[in-house]
Amino acid sequence: MKDATQKSLDELLSELPRDIVPPRHLWRGISGRLNATPRRTRPLVYALAAGVACACLASALTWAVLHGRPASPAATLAARAANFDEPRNPRYIAARDDLEIDFRERLKLLDPATRTRIEASLEVIRRAHEDIRKALASDPASPVLEQLWESTWHDELDLYDHVVRATQPAMTRT
Repeated sequence: MKDATQKSLDELLSELPRDIVPPRHLWRGISGRLNATPRRTRPLVYALAAGVACACLASALTWAVLHGRPASPAATLAARAANFDEPRNPRYIAARDDLEIDFRERLKLLDPATRTRIEASLEVIRRAHEDIRKALASDPASPVLEQLWESTWHDELDLYDHVVRATQPAMTRT
């Protein structure tokens, strides 16, 4: 025969009653909480948040109306056309020049046929960039032309970067 202290957990659990009914004096509180409708949580906080949101929206709309209108359509077109030039940021120009110098040095390391194809591709990118810039001068409000113009900048810099990376010595590649 087994000692009561030696019973397994399963045996002890099987001896417990399956249903435990709460005493009568507790049941009223339990059933009351189960059937209660939830209270509204902090209506003042929601009203305050809505007021702040409306104030922010009104401020943003006021700013947009006051600052968003150009003096004249001609001034806007002239300002946009002037923006379609070479970037003038000195840090950008220095970084671009350094990359182009590296590109020119590394281009010399390639075989002549590859070098010719890369230079031809670079010329196509530059012609496309100039053609798009001219088209933008006559239609500065075109988002498609503006996106194409920006993509030619990226294409040129990507070409420089690909050549520089492809001609790095094998030991320094990551």
